[in-house]
Amino acid sequence: MAAKIPTALRNFCIRALSESMDIRTMNHLIKNLIPDYDIYKQTGFPSSIAIPNIDVARQIVSDVTQTGKFCSFVQALVDAQDTGIMGRRYSISFLREIIKGTYDLGYVFDSVSKMFVENPNFRKTRNWGVLEKGKEYLFVFLDIDIVGNSRLVRSNPHNTIQKTYADLRSLVNRSIDKRNGRFWKWEGDGGLVAFFFGDKHTAAVLSAMEIMHELYIYNRTSCVLNEPLAVRIGVHSGSCEYSANDEQLDELETIKETHDVEKAADPDSVFISIVVKVMLDEFISVLFPPVGTKKNGPFRYTLELE
Repeated sequence: MAAKIPTALRNFCIRALSESMDIRTMNHLIKNLIPDYDIYKQTGFPSSIAIPNIDVARQIVSDVTQTGKFCSFVQALVDAQDTGIMGRRYSISFLREIIKGTYDLGYVFDSVSKMFVENPNFRKTRNWGVLEKGKEYLFVFLDIDIVGNSRLVRSNPHNTIQKTYADLRSLVNRSIDKRNGRFWKWEGDGGLVAFFFGDKHTAAVLSAMEIMHELYIYNRTSCVLNEPLAVRIGVHSGSCEYSANDEQLDELETIKETHDVEKAADPDSVFISIVVKVMLDEFISVLFPPVGTKKNGPFRYTLELE
């Protein structure tokens, strides 16, 4: 987060630290956010002099703001009160005002991941406004690809292809947007979507299923191609480093595995890996039987139409 923090909110944070914690505790809190943090180096005080609480607090708030870690800092204050630091819970002064101020900046608290995330009603960015480059997180990926793209391009007018592929992107966006998914790549004939917050496995799978249902309706009411538009979808999850670089994304093992799940899928079907399957509620999981006799996946969903 690199947003400008209002002076009133900064002052609440400074007072929250200085009035709720001693310097040792503040130092422990900030080192969890910035491991190599040195309060003496940051403030310029000689190490032989005790730094006043208020100066330590003011420096910490300044540094978390400058380094884009303000949301993580507020989350740390919430954790200090709810679960404690070094085995002790702290009553954080002005915590209600700090949380309200963070909401006013356009962030909401995700109760599943225990993190602040950008409010999609305010803005939508690739990293949800909080993920840090090079840091490892657990994602769920949805990979979608148009079946027979080259054939469609050859056999349909350019304007028809452009309109249809734009329609598909809009359809996908509607399905993922309501579940806080983010486009990480889109290349016209398909792309990669990431899910991170909330019940991300269920969100990704429900998005994939909805895309299939909406595409079925689209083909019967709006498609102007000389044949129905068909896609393959793969859903997989795993840990990987966040990156804003598309070339680096292609080298991540979890994304390579997601591509493999998608490539194995049949046209007009969703394939999910076993690591996704085991995270689903039973009423969704039963809709994904194994492919053939493979008990470890992939697992397939197709429309059952009469």
